[in-house]
Amino acid sequence: MKTSYLIPALMTCSGLCMVGLASAAVSDVAPVVEDLVEGKGSILNDIDLFGDEYGDESTPIPNDALTRALTDLHKSAYEKARLQFVLEQAFLYTRGQHSAPETASSQSWYKLHAQAGLQLISSDRHQGTWIKSELSGSVAMNRHTHRTTLDDSWGASGPANCDVFEDGYFYIPELLLTQGFLDGRLVIMGGIVNQTNYFDANTYANSTFGQFGGAPFVNNQVLPLGDSNFGFVTQYQFNENWFVQIGGNMMDNEPQRNPFHNTRGDCFNVIGEIGWTHEKALGIGTGTYRLQPFMFHADGENHGGVALNLEQDLGDSPFALFARAGWCSAEVGNVCGAEVQASAGVIFKKPLEMMTGLKEADGNFLGVGFSVSKPDGDTLAEEHSAHDREMILECTYSFSITPYCLIQPAFQYVKNPSGRDDVDSASIFSIQCVVTM
Repeated sequence: MKTSYLIPALMTCSGLCMVGLASAAVSDVAPVVEDLVEGKGSILNDIDLFGDEYGDESTPIPNDALTRALTDLHKSAYEKARLQFVLEQAFLYTRGQHSAPETASSQSWYKLHAQAGLQLISSDRHQGTWIKSELSGSVAMNRHTHRTTLDDSWGASGPANCDVFEDGYFYIPELLLTQGFLDGRLVIMGGIVNQTNYFDANTYANSTFGQFGGAPFVNNQVLPLGDSNFGFVTQYQFNENWFVQIGGNMMDNEPQRNPFHNTRGDCFNVIGEIGWTHEKALGIGTGTYRLQPFMFHADGENHGGVALNLEQDLGDSPFALFARAGWCSAEVGNVCGAEVQASAGVIFKKPLEMMTGLKEADGNFLGVGFSVSKPDGDTLAEEHSAHDREMILECTYSFSITPYCLIQPAFQYVKNPSGRDDVDSASIFSIQCVVTM
C-alpha cells in the first residue's frame, strides 16, 4: 500500500477511537443491552452486536487505571451516543524455520482491527437501526519485515496469521446498515458486507486476536466468504435454539478499491447457514452446530458445496471441542483456498489453575488445532503436486494480564505447504501482545 493511503487509514482508525472517547461511557446502557441479549432475538444479538461485557475482571490485575478508563468509556459511549465499538491491536513477533528463500525468517508486525456500531434509531422491541463499520490493517515494525510478508515465508494455502497482510495495508471490510424486526428475531442488513462477521462463527476458533492464527482455525477455507463488496444478510431466529441466515455478496471488488466503481456482477456468492444451540447440547454442555450450504459464480461457471461448523463444551470439565469440515465442487478458483478441508481442536480452559491451583483468568486457555486440506489448484506449486494434502498443527496458550491485555505464544507446523516446492515442511513460532479497547 502506498504511504499516501496509510495516513488516511490511520486517521480513520483514530477517528473511530476518538468518537468512542468522546461519546463513550455505558453504565446505564448495560441494562438496555442486556435486555436485548436476553430477548427473543438473543442468538442474533450475540452474532451482530458487541454487547456490554468488556474485559475479564478475573485477571491478575483486574482494576488498573487503563481498565477503569476503558470500562467507563464503553459504558458512557452507548448511553450518550448509542455507540458500541471494539478496537483490537496486537504486536506480533514471528520466527520461522525453513522459511522461503529471500524472505525474512524473523518478522515483527503491528495488527489493527476496529469495529463500530452506531444505533440510529432505538427500539424496545428489537435491535433497532444500526450503521456498522470496520477497519483492518497491518504495519511492518522493522526494515526486514518491510520487504516481505508472512505468507511469503510460510507457503501454506492460507495465512499463518489472517490479520497480517503487508506493510502499510489498511482497508474497510464492512460499512452497512442493519434493521431489526419482530422483537429482534428478524434482522436485515445491506451495504458493504464482511461475511466473516456473521457466517462460520465459533467461540473458540474465529479470531487471531487471542485465539488461533492459522487460516483453517479462523474460518473454513472451503467457504467463499467475501468482504469489501456490496451484499446483504438476512437472519431469522425461530426460537431460543434454532436460527437461520442467508447472505449474498458481489466478489468483483478487491480490498482498498471503491466497490461503486469495481463491481460488475461477474463474480458473486450465496451462503446459507442453519444453526442450533443449546445449553445442554447432546446432554453434555453448551454447544452450537452450524450447517452451511453455499454457491458461487466465477469465470462464467457456477460452483457449490457444503460446510459444517461445531463447538461443544464437555460438561463441567475444563475442556471444549471445535471442528469444521467442508467440500467445494470447484477444483480451482475458490477465493479462500481449499477444495476440501477438515479441522478440529481441543481447548483446555485455565490449565495452570487446574494443574497447579494458581488463580488464573477465566478467559485463559491452552488450545491445540489440527487441519487437513486439499488446496485449491491455484495455490499449488507447479513442481510439487504431492503437496495436495496439506496438514497444519497449531498449539497456543492465551493468558490475560489485565482485562484488556493478554500475551499469547503459539507454534505452527505445516506439512506439505501447498505453495512451496523447495521444502516438505515449515514451522513458525510466534508471540503476540494483544491490547483490546
